Formats: sequence, structure tokens, C-alpha cells
Amino acid sequence: MTKSRVRIYYDRDAEIRNIRNKTVAVLGFGSQGRAQAMNLRKSGVRVLVSASKPGSRGWKMAQKAGFKPLAADQAARKADVVHMLVPDEQAKPIYDRFVKPYLRPGMSLSFSHGFNIHFRQIVPPADVDVWMVAPKGPGHMVREEFEAGRGVPALVAVHQDATGTALRTALGYAKAIGATRPGVIGTTFRDETETDLFGEQSVLCGGASHLVLAGYETLVKAGY
Repeated sequence: MTKSRVRIYYDRDAEIRNIRNKTVAVLGFGSQGRAQAMNLRKSGVRVLVSASKPGSRGWKMAQKAGFKPLAADQAARKADVVHMLVPDEQAKPIYDRFVKPYLRPGMSLSFSHGFNIHFRQIVPPADVDVWMVAPKGPGHMVREEFEAGRGVPALVAVHQDATGTALRTALGYAKAIGATRPGVIGTTFRDETETDLFGEQSVLCGGASHLVLAGYETLVKAGY
């Protein structure tokens, strides 16, 4: 595990103007995409949304939320920040086809999970910032806590700082979705990815199911 001094960032450490002066394209309108896009918009950020294809569930959800969804390449072409919130297994082909051709020097390519960067499925050009803001809660909670004047804690990491301002931009984004209210913990793409996978795959999907089975078998053997 990477050993480093942990820092926690709060509202006082972040300037929302660092993201308000940019256009953010949120690619994917699932649980996190919906919540983050709506929180950003409420915070005064210019938000573009890409949601699969016309007529899809995500497209209709985006329209219902008051957005005018675009194709991924159209959103990327107009954006200063492209925030990838598509499923991990879809991220590389979407990036290669719809995002990479439109990245300009000084843009940000950002994520809420480090998988594709850590495992080098996506290798961005050296002249763009690459950072992550990863809320530690499901999308509906990110939205509900924001609306209640609170927020869901998040992790923040910078993989590539081409402009020298990547962390400031990331913290502005975190503040705009409400994450700096409870606190944002500094980390790395590696640590976020490996701990997230361990928690989900080993503990939740592996250990928890075995615990349920062991409990059932123990009770049955005891005559229940």
C-alpha cells in the first residue's frame, strides 16, 4: 500500500470558481451521473450531459431532469472538463472513439473511480490534467445529502497535473457536488482502485455472501 500523509479538504480549502469557469461534460447518466450533474448545475456550473443514445433510459432520465443530452463526442468537443461516469468496462471504447480525438491541451479528464487509469486501459495525453473525485456513497445519497445542505464524503486524487492547477480544479468540482462539506480525503488512483475493488469484490460480493451461507448452514445443522 502506498504510504503518504493523508490530508482532508473542507469547504474552506476549495474555491468553487475553479470549476464554475469551465464547462463540464458528464458522460453517463446513471446513479452517479445523475446526482453529480444535478449538483453541479445547482452550484452554478455549466454542465453538458451525455446519456447513451436517443430514446434510451438514461437519455430519457436526463431529459426528465431538465438536461438536453448530447452524444458523447458532441459533449467532449464543447467541454473543458470531461468527467467519465460510464461503467468501467465501457470506458475505454467510449474514450478511444468519442473523447480522445477532442482532448485539447489544458483540459481535464476526470473520473470517480480510478480503474481505467490505474490499469492503463486509458492512457491520456501528457498535456491534459487527470484527476478523480470519488464520492463514498451511492448516487441517490450524493443527491439527497446535497439537497439537505450536507454532503457525502469523497476521495480526491491527481494522476497528472499538466496545468499546475489540477488539484484546485478537482477540489472545486468536489465542492460543487457537496463533498467538501463533510470532507474530501486525499489519496492516489492506485489506493482508491485497489481498496474499492477489495471492498466490493472480496468483502461485499465474496465475504458477505459466504457469511450468509455459513450462518444458514450453522442454523440448519443446529435444527432450525
